[in-house]
Amino acid sequence: MSADEGSRIVRTVWLVTAAGTAVWLALIFLAPWLAGRGSTGAARLVYAVFSPVCHQIPARCFLSHGQPLAVCGRCLGIYAGFAAGLVLYRVVRGFGRPALPSARAFLLVTLPLAVDGLAGVLGLWKSPLGVRAATGFVWGTLLPFFFVGGVSDALAKGKERRAARNLSNRPGKT
Repeated sequence: MSADEGSRIVRTVWLVTAAGTAVWLALIFLAPWLAGRGSTGAARLVYAVFSPVCHQIPARCFLSHGQPLAVCGRCLGIYAGFAAGLVLYRVVRGFGRPALPSARAFLLVTLPLAVDGLAGVLGLWKSPLGVRAATGFVWGTLLPFFFVGGVSDALAKGKERRAARNLSNRPGKT
């Protein structure tokens, strides 16, 4: 596969991911806006979309329009960090051949989130909402480097396999 094709795949994955992330973040803020305007049925639907991925405990959620966001502070941090990481991805990696971050980088950004979460579960401390959001944000910034790089690489390898299969299935080939 040419460098241009690989770059095109990365760019497409990045654009689709960025669009999906923008919609996801908008929905998080749409739920309390709808609830605050009295559209409880529509708000319940949006909250329900997020219930499988977040506990939505109101005391752990930021408020908007007097209502809790559709996700807790930590989840909001992760999603906002993911959006910031997409911007960083474009600056740091560009749209060239995808490369995954090192395991060391992953462990480094995971450590604050893991320590905070585990300490909370063990009852050692109760994190303020801002700390939850900050640890989520830090972790979320690295995720696009794995997601965009991994999906792009998988799509490129699939395209290469299909091309190789098509070559071997040509008429006259023994």
